[in-house]
Amino acid sequence: MDLPPWKELAPIFAVLSPIFVLLLSGIWLNKSLEKLKSRLQLNHAIIQKRADIYTEIQEDLNNIYSYIKRVGNWKALTPMDVLEYKRKVDQKIHSTKPYWSKDMLKNYDDFMEACFVTNRGHNIDAGIVAEVDKYKRLGSWNDDFEIHYDGVFNEATLDQANDNLMSALSKDFGVE
Repeated sequence: MDLPPWKELAPIFAVLSPIFVLLLSGIWLNKSLEKLKSRLQLNHAIIQKRADIYTEIQEDLNNIYSYIKRVGNWKALTPMDVLEYKRKVDQKIHSTKPYWSKDMLKNYDDFMEACFVTNRGHNIDAGIVAEVDKYKRLGSWNDDFEIHYDGVFNEATLDQANDNLMSALSKDFGVE
């Protein structure tokens, strides 16, 4: 059997080639959209997990900041309360590191460094960076509290570290 001449097949190819191109383009576009949908679902799940984690630590983070800044309900807190908040927040952040961006983790560490002096020795709690004399004026002051303070307080450093942390958290939540 002889093959038909090219001139006879050309009109068939002319009709079928756009259909074939459309079919391949549609398949490619569908795969691309499925990948995008999958990525968006994953991003949504990660952001939801971050929000759940933040909900667990937001009050403790705020209490740390408020106590050192001496705003809000700081007078009702003790140094031991603040150190316990630090332990809880540290545990939650460090155990959920895979969910957080490197920028957020760096800003979290910077915030904690502005608030606490760590590695003060074996079996010695972190020291709260604050103006201890202002806490001594409280009626609830106990001389045993003084060992829980260390470092030189700088309000601008504290505020900047807090602002940077909140900004990094906002980015991790997709809100800028």
